[in-house]
Amino acid sequence: MRLVPYAFVGVSTVALLAACGSGGESCKSSSGITVCGSFGQSLYVADLGNEPVQWPPVAVQAGRIVLSRGTELVEIKADGTVAKLTDAGQALSAPSADDVGGLYAIGTGMGNATQVHAWTPATTAGTTTTSRWSSSISGMPVGTPPSLGQDVVYAATVASAQGSRLYALDRKDGKVLRQTNDASPAAVLTDGSIRYLADAQGVSEAAGAPRYTKLIAEAADGTRLWSYSAPEGIVDFAPGPDRETYVVGAGNHELRRVSDAGQEEWSFSPPCQDCNVAAAPTVSGGTVYFPVWENRVQNPVDPLYALSAKTGKQVWTFDGFDTKQVSYAPYKTFSEPTDQTRTTHHPTGRPVVAQDGTLFVSNDGAVAALDKDGQMLGIAMYDASVGEVHWTDTFVEPVQTWINPGVRPSPVLGPDGVLYVWDGVSVRAFQTHRPAAVQAWIAPFGGPTNSGRIPK
Repeated sequence: MRLVPYAFVGVSTVALLAACGSGGESCKSSSGITVCGSFGQSLYVADLGNEPVQWPPVAVQAGRIVLSRGTELVEIKADGTVAKLTDAGQALSAPSADDVGGLYAIGTGMGNATQVHAWTPATTAGTTTTSRWSSSISGMPVGTPPSLGQDVVYAATVASAQGSRLYALDRKDGKVLRQTNDASPAAVLTDGSIRYLADAQGVSEAAGAPRYTKLIAEAADGTRLWSYSAPEGIVDFAPGPDRETYVVGAGNHELRRVSDAGQEEWSFSPPCQDCNVAAAPTVSGGTVYFPVWENRVQNPVDPLYALSAKTGKQVWTFDGFDTKQVSYAPYKTFSEPTDQTRTTHHPTGRPVVAQDGTLFVSNDGAVAALDKDGQMLGIAMYDASVGEVHWTDTFVEPVQTWINPGVRPSPVLGPDGVLYVWDGVSVRAFQTHRPAAVQAWIAPFGGPTNSGRIPK
């Protein structure tokens, strides 16, 4: 199943730890989480119940995160307790934050009353935040947080009749400066220029996302710099640290690097069968991390590819890890065959990157820490039963295999090394002692501030 040699195939969680750790340290279990190897320390589990939460949050110092829960901005403190910061009276998108901690989000209410909101910083734990301004725009939010330029806020909406729109607003007072029709959310480069997708042509059946035909480069004042066309369409993109852009094709989900002049420099086609989803990569330094999912029920290969940013050549792949459980049925003796359940925990999202190059990758029911060569350093397991399950019972049936997918969004790594994981109900926090990379495009919205930009 794996495309590179991997040391942990078919071993139990305990044996996996022994291979991961330096010196064979033991796993530690607490609050339903088992942490193994060089991963970090489990801090808390915050249960948010049935409240509608928009992921990812904004991660700030001192182990705190700010996230949108229904109409509220709430804070989860370093001890795992939840406190309300403000109530916008509208269902909010995921938030973003500027350099001084000011918060932004897009809200919508009755009659498509959509507004972009800006709040003062919540600088210390437990403090509330107040409104700086709110500005009305048309359409419904697409779910992404506002992207932040030096003087401009970019907000994206969609309307069934008019299609998608990208608004540019003044960061000081929220005044609408301009709007661009048929445009995706924007990513902001270090010079203030932006990249976005344009000319939508329906929805990609494979990706389940809008399909655009062009990548647009635009200066901070709205001047068009260049455009790159892809006839088969583009479903996602991410900027790189050298002003390049990586686009994901809508047809075969091929990844392409586009230069700062709008020229294609290389392409990468994942060697998998029936690829049905491929998200924009995480880009850090000289490496591009590109996730791919397959549509096969039996023995799928759902790898995370590490590619050379310069050449597009494959460096390594990671396809998860296995855990194994062995049991004896009441009708068997210890000399007879055992029931064995082996679960493969596949990658389920894009990785986040620490300053030392460590990757944190969501897997089915777990998070794995990888080194720069794709080798596992440790895991945090919170549901060992979720994944691709293989059951061997030689007394009844030789082998039964089925898929129990456990798709989870990408984790969030804070500037203080605290890692946050969301499973739809609970937020789990881990102290990894590995702060987030600074100059990297970290999935899905640029980094721990969700600002949609690569910092200087």
